[in-house]
Amino acid sequence: MSNSAASGGYYVAMNSEKIFANPTTLTGSIGVFGIKLDASKMAASYGIYGDSHPYDSHATATNPLTPLTTNTKKNIARQVLKYYDYFKGIVGANRALSLEEVEKVAQGKVWTGEQAKEVGLVDELGGLDRAISYAKTTHAETEQIDVEYWPKRRFKLKDLVLNFFSARLEVESSQSSLIEQLLNEAADLSFSEKTHFLMAMDDKSALDMIIGRGK
Repeated sequence: MSNSAASGGYYVAMNSEKIFANPTTLTGSIGVFGIKLDASKMAASYGIYGDSHPYDSHATATNPLTPLTTNTKKNIARQVLKYYDYFKGIVGANRALSLEEVEKVAQGKVWTGEQAKEVGLVDELGGLDRAISYAKTTHAETEQIDVEYWPKRRFKLKDLVLNFFSARLEVESSQSSLIEQLLNEAADLSFSEKTHFLMAMDDKSALDMIIGRGK
């Protein structure tokens, strides 16, 4: 586990043969919560109302235009407790802990990796390299193995650059034809293969750009 493996992240790690965590990894948060969005009053202030024909008393519980009733609140609480008990059961079974021991470290508490090792939620301290080393020595017959990292990065900028220089060496057409070839290369890339940039700016600059005043 890397920087953080709380709640869902820790749940995913449950079936691992051995769990590694850095000393500062945010670990645990064994807990479940439920949220009911009640936008009925806000919608009504804009003249928006909803009509429904539910199959039973809880059929519209997740409808944001349906107010939160006492029965709905109790039902959500039952579901949260049900999933919480399930989560604790998974932790207990995979970490060889009793439900009482799990309850002590659960309740949504967040531990560092070092603390998690002390309470039995983590096996060893170490990062990805330590985990890979363990996998090699435990499950491989030789040290000469290849490690694949997922998800694979799909990116063809390198191919595009190579094609550019190759085209320049063999150019038999005008400069405009070369540019057109490069644009066609870029157009063939899927969205996930194209270069993406993230730009951050202050609120005023963003608003200026949106309304057309940005320079």
